[in-house]
Amino acid sequence: MGTLASNRKGYIVGSSASDWESALSATTGTAYDSQSSNAISAIQFFFSSGRGGGTYRLTRTFIHFDTSGISGGSSFQLVVTSVAGGESSGHNTIAVNHDAGTGNGGELANADFNNVIKGTKWSSAHAWPSSGQITFTLNAAAATQIINNDDFNVALILESDCNEEEEGPEETFSNGIAFGSAINLTYTDPASGFTHKINSLAAASIGKVNTVATANIGKINTVD
Repeated sequence: MGTLASNRKGYIVGSSASDWESALSATTGTAYDSQSSNAISAIQFFFSSGRGGGTYRLTRTFIHFDTSGISGGSSFQLVVTSVAGGESSGHNTIAVNHDAGTGNGGELANADFNNVIKGTKWSSAHAWPSSGQITFTLNAAAATQIINNDDFNVALILESDCNEEEEGPEETFSNGIAFGSAINLTYTDPASGFTHKINSLAAASIGKVNTVATANIGKINTVD
């Protein structure tokens, strides 16, 4: 089993707006980069009725992994630790792509708020408990990105944010993250051992050499 810790983690509180659609389309916010403590509203839909009309606001979490050292594997999962939200919590959250921090683990900026790529989903929606670890099973598209690229970016946003469908009745929903705990990618390591052809037969077609499983062979006649 392989485990890779996140390279960068933080969240961005979007600009306040007078309606749901404007909160969704906000292009800037307030970035909280490189977080290392609990954030009770790391993923949020905020609503306040207020005087003269309502105030709407969204908060999104942004995570980056340096995957340059991963060239294979399977069963990829994202593991996050939850803390109780500031208001009503437990609302479905989904992992999607993002290109915040210039897409390669750079510092989160205020203008990165809308740099989420909702059309590229890395997981299905997942319930958010008030405490404990949450494991997102990542899909085939995520696995391909992890294996073939040096950067893997994950934004955690409310399912209603991803689908751009306002939840009702209007109230504040907050999911908290323990940023002080590790946010990890876990995966099954690819099979190791001798990986070259023998007598023109591909290694994938060879189970054993002289009764020894290929996974237990590092060299044949001193050749890696």
